[in-house]
Amino acid sequence: MSARSIPLPFTQRAFDVPVLIMAGAALNALLVTIVATLNAGGSASLTFGISPFQLVALLVAVKLSLGEGTQQRATPVWFDAIVLALVLVPSSAVSWAALALYAAFQAIYTTSERRIGALVFLGLALASIWSSVILKWIALPVTTAEATVLAQVLSVIRPDITQFGNVVGNPETHNLIVMTKCTTTDALPHAAVALVAVAFLLGDVKPGRLWRAALALGLIYAVANLVRLAIMAWSSDAYALAHGPIGANIFDVFQAATVLLLGNWASQP
Repeated sequence: MSARSIPLPFTQRAFDVPVLIMAGAALNALLVTIVATLNAGGSASLTFGISPFQLVALLVAVKLSLGEGTQQRATPVWFDAIVLALVLVPSSAVSWAALALYAAFQAIYTTSERRIGALVFLGLALASIWSSVILKWIALPVTTAEATVLAQVLSVIRPDITQFGNVVGNPETHNLIVMTKCTTTDALPHAAVALVAVAFLLGDVKPGRLWRAALALGLIYAVANLVRLAIMAWSSDAYALAHGPIGANIFDVFQAATVLLLGNWASQP
């Protein structure tokens, strides 16, 4: 019988290689993002342009990928080489694409916690491709839709607020340009992946409970992001507070805490 057809325990040192490749691909993509953020003048966030959800999902994916499970088929050497070559390309999009391909292979041919870890890596990669590539292709309709909702909400208490495209505010005093990074559709996929990761890390997950947690997360984040955008559109002083170091880091902590709490709830019996 061929060695490839025998399920093998991941406790053997050789099978740490797939985990190293997946973690390396994710870290390279995040490093490219950090460098790009710093080259653009830095960031008010402590995570330097990286979503807290990405960090949570990455840590959990590594933890689960080093857990229980069996290897039902070894990764071809040529596949390892291609993925490693793609990871060396200084592009976060290419690294995420390489991770998605490699994680999908691991998810198919591994079991137990290892499979869940690979699926988390896959979700992380797909969410990152969505926010860094696909969302940019449809940026105008997405940002315009978010700006429209924001303007409708603000106009209830601020009749002077107007909206044109993705611009909201008072043309004579202060305007907010809604960018893709400001929208709910940018961060929510990462949040959902982190939620699933935390839930599986903490315990046995029932699909119905996880779905309810995901719906609650979407609602909470949409409302919280809308409130933050409303503050930034209110005035230049309010914008500086919400978009500056204090506001940015408070919002990041809020996002991470929400994911952790809902993930813990979803993992309860």
